[in-house]
Amino acid sequence: MPEPRTPGEECGYMCLPCHKRESQVCCGCRAERLNVYLEENFDKSYAEVDTEYTRIYDTRIAKIYGGYIGDVKPVAHMIGEMREPSEDMKTHPVTKWYLGNNCLLLNGMSMHSGRMRVPATGYYHVYSMLDISYHYEKDNSRQSVAPTEKSSLVHSIFLSNIDNNEEIEVLSTCHPYEFSRNDIFGRFDTYLSSDIHLTAGDEVYVKVSNISQVNSPPKNIFGIYMI
Repeated sequence: MPEPRTPGEECGYMCLPCHKRESQVCCGCRAERLNVYLEENFDKSYAEVDTEYTRIYDTRIAKIYGGYIGDVKPVAHMIGEMREPSEDMKTHPVTKWYLGNNCLLLNGMSMHSGRMRVPATGYYHVYSMLDISYHYEKDNSRQSVAPTEKSSLVHSIFLSNIDNNEEIEVLSTCHPYEFSRNDIFGRFDTYLSSDIHLTAGDEVYVKVSNISQVNSPPKNIFGIYMI
C-alpha cells in the first residue's frame, strides 16, 4: 500500500518571499502561492512606478494656458484643402486647411477658421508654402491673367490677438506675373518662414491674393511649433 502524499506533492510545492517578512519564505501549493504573491506585490510595484513617472512628468512638463511647454511643446502642421476659386486680387485669409492624414494639431494648439491659436507664450517657428499656377489671357480660362496689367501675387503671414483685435503682418512676399517661355502658363512656389515671439492666445494665419491660383493642395503647407 503506497504511503500517503503531502499536500505539496499533490499540487506542486513552491516557496516565495513572504510579504510582511521579506527575510523569510512562505511555502505552499504552486498556483495558490503564486496568486497570493502577485496580489501582495503588484499594488506595491504599481504604486512605485506611478509615483516615479508622476515625478518625472511634474518636473519636465508645465501646464500653461491649457497647453504644454517642456518636452511636449505646441506643434501644428496643416496641408491645403480644395476651395472655391476667387478672382479678387486683394489678400484674404486662407480659412480652409486639411486636418487629416499626416497633419498635426497637438499639445494645446487649436485652429479657428484657418487661424492657429497658440496656448503658451514663447518663441515659435512659423512657416508656409504655396504652389501657384496661372494661365495667360489668350487661354480664356478662369485663372488667366494679363502679366502687365495686374499687381504681384502676395503671400503673407499675419498675427492677431482677440484681446486687442489688431492685425500685424509678420512675413510677406510678392511675386510679379511673368511670361514663361511657352507663353501659355506660369508656375512657381512661394515659401515663408521665421522665428517670432508669440503670446498665449495669439492667432497666426496665412493670407494670399487671388486664391484661385493656389493649386495642388497637398503641396500647400502651414505650420508652427514652439522652439
